[in-house]
Amino acid sequence: MKRRTFLQATSALTAGAVLVGCGSDDKAPNKDIDWTPLEPSIPIPPTEPGATTAYGYSACLVNCGSNCPVKVFTNEDGSIANIETDHEIEDEAGKIHQVRACARGRSLKQRTYAADRLKQPMKRVGPRGEGQFVPITWEEAAQEIAKELERIAGQYGNESILKIYGTGAYYSVKSSNWFSRILNLNGGYLRYQGNYSWQQLNYASKATGHYGTSGSSLNSIVHSDLFLGIGYNPNEMRQSGSGEGRDFSEALKANPNCEVIMVDPRYTDSCLGKENEWHGIRPGTDSAFAEALMYEAIIAGHVDQTFMDKHVSGFDKASLEALKAALELDTDEAKKDLAQYVDPAENFHDYIMGVGKFVSEGAKTPAWAAAICGISEAAIKSIASKIMSAKNAFIVTGAGVNRHANGEQAMRSCYMLPWVFNQVGRLGTSNGAMPSQGRSSLSASGISGLTNPIETTISFYNWEEAIRNHANMTGRSHDVRGLEDLDTPLKTPVKAIFALNSNALINQHSETSLTAKTLADESLCEFIVVSDCWMTPSAKFADILLPDTSWLETDDFASASYAAGNTGYLTAMRGIEPMFDCRNYFEQGLAIAKAMGKEAEYTEGKTEEEWMEEAYAKAAAKANNANAIPALPATFKEAQDIGIFHYSNPEPVISMDSFVNGGEALGTASGKIEMYSVAMAKFGAERTFDADVQGDYVTALPKYQRTWGGYEDTTQDVDTDFPLQLVGYHTKGRTHSSFHNVPWLREAVEDAVWMNPKDAAERGLTDGDIVQVSNQYGTLEVPVRITLRVMPNVAALGQGAWYMPNKSRLDANGNPIDEGGCINTVTRYKPSPYAKGNPQHTNRVQVKAK
Repeated sequence: MKRRTFLQATSALTAGAVLVGCGSDDKAPNKDIDWTPLEPSIPIPPTEPGATTAYGYSACLVNCGSNCPVKVFTNEDGSIANIETDHEIEDEAGKIHQVRACARGRSLKQRTYAADRLKQPMKRVGPRGEGQFVPITWEEAAQEIAKELERIAGQYGNESILKIYGTGAYYSVKSSNWFSRILNLNGGYLRYQGNYSWQQLNYASKATGHYGTSGSSLNSIVHSDLFLGIGYNPNEMRQSGSGEGRDFSEALKANPNCEVIMVDPRYTDSCLGKENEWHGIRPGTDSAFAEALMYEAIIAGHVDQTFMDKHVSGFDKASLEALKAALELDTDEAKKDLAQYVDPAENFHDYIMGVGKFVSEGAKTPAWAAAICGISEAAIKSIASKIMSAKNAFIVTGAGVNRHANGEQAMRSCYMLPWVFNQVGRLGTSNGAMPSQGRSSLSASGISGLTNPIETTISFYNWEEAIRNHANMTGRSHDVRGLEDLDTPLKTPVKAIFALNSNALINQHSETSLTAKTLADESLCEFIVVSDCWMTPSAKFADILLPDTSWLETDDFASASYAAGNTGYLTAMRGIEPMFDCRNYFEQGLAIAKAMGKEAEYTEGKTEEEWMEEAYAKAAAKANNANAIPALPATFKEAQDIGIFHYSNPEPVISMDSFVNGGEALGTASGKIEMYSVAMAKFGAERTFDADVQGDYVTALPKYQRTWGGYEDTTQDVDTDFPLQLVGYHTKGRTHSSFHNVPWLREAVEDAVWMNPKDAAERGLTDGDIVQVSNQYGTLEVPVRITLRVMPNVAALGQGAWYMPNKSRLDANGNPIDEGGCINTVTRYKPSPYAKGNPQHTNRVQVKAK
């Protein structure tokens, strides 16, 4: 029996799915096969291992930033026997080394053969969200999609069609750009700006004068005598042997005399003995902590005024007066217009010291900050003293700090630290941003999604609101772009969604109960296409569900992605035969293009193999890829026989070197680092905000702001009804929601809410109890783990668990209780004021026994 037939005959799609024969084409499933579902816990059984063959290399294309290569061994029938990691070169610290995949990459056999693997195209037959489907052919699926695209574009306009954010597979050539081609051949689609990971961070860094990952490289820590990490945790999210977690550990190992101070609500795996000090901080209060440190530098006379005058705008009144005068005289009318937004009285020094315009607010002393952030006054003073005494202090602000109600300002406050303490521009220092990546970059090439004629874009985070509230979404209120002016509303509601390798349709988006209700209403969004490999929570909301090939079943040329640090590599992926009736994105798009009568425009006369070879040739011709070891061969097929190509550049990167030491101007209005952001001042003056939402405003200065859902939320009864701050975090067992359906990894990393013994005792909880975590947005159930690794009055829950609403059990607000433990069940949908980003670490909850 052939492997594919064996797997078809002995496996299942998903329990609860309605499976009946329907339609036919040249790839129709065998109608004689028993399609009876297995239990969801039973994986698809591969053949028992016998003699195995080294089939070739594939890659783990999950969005952790590494794309680690994995070596696939197969049985005689072609099924996967086992997965190994890179072990074929000599491992030399600081030079080329083995790229060892983490537990996620090593579990790819289990993920490929998961019980909920999708087998063939399907069409929804029950209520949307219930996961009830019948199988259809690819021809029928393509015709339905083509018909609906034509109808919706004709009835509502192409702005009503949205391809939502999704990073479930970091393909180069077999990417979702093939669907972009389909949508653009149909006349275009609504676009989005930003992402769930770094939206506030990117906006904050641009307003400051640098970029979000423009810090020094981690290997420069060998020159540091102090490391301060604020919300920085590379050893869980980026734990593989190819990226930031490894670079961090190796750097500290090479410099055992570097004092390490970690500030985080949790004692993370990036500590575990690497740190000299861990200070628990209340979520969302990083600005207060940073401001108190800078107060200490100012009163100690540590600030180098000459350095500040040369490199920083907005520290004092004089610098803003000079900027205002310069802008007023500028011949560029756009720059001249910015002068009106500069207020010299609103300078950073006066704000920190509580003088001048800020006298009523008081100074930002360690005592003031301690009452807010939970780090003692003595500890704040000690940390400030250590930074002042350090020859080279390496300061990093992690991305978790940005996912808060006013994450932009928290990031900017922390970004100010290196400048006030003069800890930037030298080996061993950094600019406060995430570390520089890609120094050893080797790069692949992708394919074009063609030109999108639609100019309108919305924030990635506003897509659900664009379904139900488009008429109130403008540039002034929601930062909608590409419209006639700031007051023109979005032209049409979103009526069709394409979710491609994306669990953001339900699982990774805020306020899951609200999102589920919106998506379930077919009078709102009329058509949803989901393409994925597994029956995710988002897949259950599809009208047409397309089965994608997994990474191990796909040919592609993968780079090391965006967070491989000092490690560079490329992987020529050789996919095994796809299971069932699964097709990659090129093949999926081709079926739709044929149904649209656009095959020639879609393929441009090239086969899939020709597209692959063309993209490979472009990559091979790139100058940086001349560094590959071994050298890239002439063709992709030859590259597949080799598998992995390495490169390493151990030369450390000094952040802001060209600015501090080379005199190059920055992209801000002043050309300097802006403590007073002119761009944010203009934005705050021109845009509208919700006065009923605490903290929903934008200021030019980075300030600690009391916000909704934060420690100082003053909403009536919030302290009694929802006394705990709940923060999410990345776990070792998942990247976002990817890998949640691998039982191995759920055993390794339990989905449980962490609570401090003090908080657990107050609630009569014991370790392992099933508890309900609830607020006005929803209720979820998970076990509780009682630990000193989380500070009092704070709870922590790993993000990415799959949403499992039990509609027979409703909470006090009428929302179904989530028995899957998805943290977004209790996160609020409220975009941040400046970036319009996701504040999914800002939560107030109550925890009680089930």
